[in-house]
Amino acid sequence: MTIPNPAGHSQPRLQRDNDRVTSVVFSSVNFIISVESNLYIAINDLTCSVSSHDSSLLFTMTASEQLLAALQGIDSGSYSNEAERVQARDALFNALRKVQSPWDIAWDHNWVNTAVNAAIKTLIDAGVFTKWAEAGGEPITCTELAKLTGGDTILIRRMMRCIGGQNLVIETAEDTYARTPWAKTLAEDKSFPSMYGGFYHELNSPMFRTLPFFLKETGYKNPTDVNDCNFQYWRGKDANMFQYCGTNPLLTDDFNNTMECHSKYNLTPWPVVYPTDALVAGAKPGRALVVDVGGGKGHDLKKFLARHPDAPMGSLVLQDLPDILKNVESGDNAAITIQPHDFFTPEPVKGARAYFMHNVLHDWPDATAKRIIENIAGAMEKGYSKLLVHESLVTDVKPLSRVTVSDITMMACLAAAERSESQWRDLMASAGLRVVKVWRPVQSVESIIEAELA
Repeated sequence: MTIPNPAGHSQPRLQRDNDRVTSVVFSSVNFIISVESNLYIAINDLTCSVSSHDSSLLFTMTASEQLLAALQGIDSGSYSNEAERVQARDALFNALRKVQSPWDIAWDHNWVNTAVNAAIKTLIDAGVFTKWAEAGGEPITCTELAKLTGGDTILIRRMMRCIGGQNLVIETAEDTYARTPWAKTLAEDKSFPSMYGGFYHELNSPMFRTLPFFLKETGYKNPTDVNDCNFQYWRGKDANMFQYCGTNPLLTDDFNNTMECHSKYNLTPWPVVYPTDALVAGAKPGRALVVDVGGGKGHDLKKFLARHPDAPMGSLVLQDLPDILKNVESGDNAAITIQPHDFFTPEPVKGARAYFMHNVLHDWPDATAKRIIENIAGAMEKGYSKLLVHESLVTDVKPLSRVTVSDITMMACLAAAERSESQWRDLMASAGLRVVKVWRPVQSVESIIEAELA
């Protein structure tokens, strides 16, 4: 069997020495290169990185060689939108799992992840990425990096080799490395390194380490009590996750920065998902336009302002605990009002056009989430106010890995969970609201649940 291509060549059938796994992986790459295209165009896309005078060489390659050549031309900029990029990433990961042995997988879990995170943290703390950028960001030797940072050359070299082996930096010559977009971001975005700092070492790593032991001791029952869950098993019976994050000097800023990065890099801006023009058009003068409940550093209000720069003075209200807001400033924009507030108490802003919560309710089990919603519902005006909940949805079949990982994270820290659409509808109904619509963007992993008073 042969597959025609635009140049009139034909691609030989898979060689007998290529096993069925390679065939599956090759098919995955066809999908990755152009999610919307048919096989004919996908094969053409695979060959586009080969110059015309070398095209005949491509068709003398084995399927494995063609696969390797095709993969060299793939990067995050190859896709027209986030949905295609995420689909491609998931297909690549699926293909990787098909060619990995059980030992490969165990090696990644137990050695690679831990060693690489330690190397990254060391290089960040040593100032490698910032000094590299300040020196111009061009390919550089480990000896030069050691001079820039005052570190030991042998140590810097070993750490760079470790992350180079994961293609986080690219070795261009012996002992010489070039930056990747990831390495550039570590220097250009001051919030980005926080994920490898206190957030990982003071929260995620120790918290996940105790989870299996907690679940074993509690008879493998699904945890639902925020005051008696894995977090207390780790930190002590009176521990509270948010208090810990807000008062630990090694964690507070890193936690807030990580949440900002989660919104900045992981998600489509919520005003793109939800028709905010309708909110503005129907707003009553003198009322709050959007109240961002548990809004952290205000990244979601900034996204709203980017779309609606003429929002009236004081009409956007940022609410969170005092410890979270202490280092937050509204800047020069008079539209934002900063208001310390505990959402376990009644909502103080009455009759707002919209109350917005982003990744708040997934932090809490149903009984607690119901209390939070009821506190907001008490401030809403029937037929006017909206509750907009920006959260991940667990699909009934093959939920996204990002969602399932987040689900276990919620279990580990707060005995909470990610929810399905039916669970969201039931939760809203229990608090006296009805779901008007679930806005599901094709280009994002999170949806917006629009609700109003029933």
